Amino acid sequence: MSNNLNFPNLNYFRKVKDSIIDPLGREISDEINWLTLNKSWGSAKFPVVISGEGEPVLLLHGFDSCFLEFRRIHPILKKHFKIIIPDLFGFGFTPRNKGYEYNPENIISNLVDLLKELDLKENIKLVGASMGGSVALLLSNKIPNQIEKISLLSPAGLFGNPKSLLFPLNQIGAIFLGSSMVRKNLCRQAFAFPDKSVGLKEEQIASIHIGCPRWRDSLASFAKSGGFGGNIKYMSEIPTKTICGENDRILGLKELQKLKDKEQLNYLNLKNCGHLPHLDLPEMTGKILIDFFKSKSINDY
Repeated sequence: MSNNLNFPNLNYFRKVKDSIIDPLGREISDEINWLTLNKSWGSAKFPVVISGEGEPVLLLHGFDSCFLEFRRIHPILKKHFKIIIPDLFGFGFTPRNKGYEYNPENIISNLVDLLKELDLKENIKLVGASMGGSVALLLSNKIPNQIEKISLLSPAGLFGNPKSLLFPLNQIGAIFLGSSMVRKNLCRQAFAFPDKSVGLKEEQIASIHIGCPRWRDSLASFAKSGGFGGNIKYMSEIPTKTICGENDRILGLKELQKLKDKEQLNYLNLKNCGHLPHLDLPEMTGKILIDFFKSKSINDY
């Protein structure tokens, strides 16, 4: 199968998997399943981490990221739950076949079909990190009866409006994000204390997926769509816990204040933490998630 030209994304992942420096990155990579979805997705193979036992927890990564983002919290959560971590459509190591638009609508449709394929119909706990927070709220609006609780980790795209980048700006933006120096700087910006926390392991994982075939095309398509914006309107009565770091230089103080002011978001601020609570403080964030998901209600937590 590894030589099958119909699955260039799978072949690329197999080529780079053994080069992963981070032991936790290699560990989570060993739990990847390649699922063939229905014909509306070209019968392509989609990467999904599936591990652990118990009630399902679906983790959704951020913009231009992949399942490896959850490598530090994955071993903590899988002791208590069945963990499902897909790469979002058009990101990570997903297939990028010609003829598809890579936009919020297709990201959600792909997740809905993924849940059908896995026969997950109820009691789903959602974790959305950064852009994945917007994805989580939109998905919960699409399938509210299947979602039990939601946790948002430094959610992005909840306020404001989608901003479309038309050609050639979308292509220029994708080229810009492919620059090694830009990626290194963005990786450092995501952590609270980059001089202490960021090294070759973190920099490699932040960029390892960009060699996936048609990475730039899918990123440009997503930029053209406008991406996610204003997704706070999809907030529902589903119990929600929001976890943010006080040293988040990506969201910034104004955005953090908006999150804090929205009572329904049930905001929790973590000290010595940046934009990635699941990477900066995985043990603490894992404990908060476990307690929240196992509690009877928010008032019990």
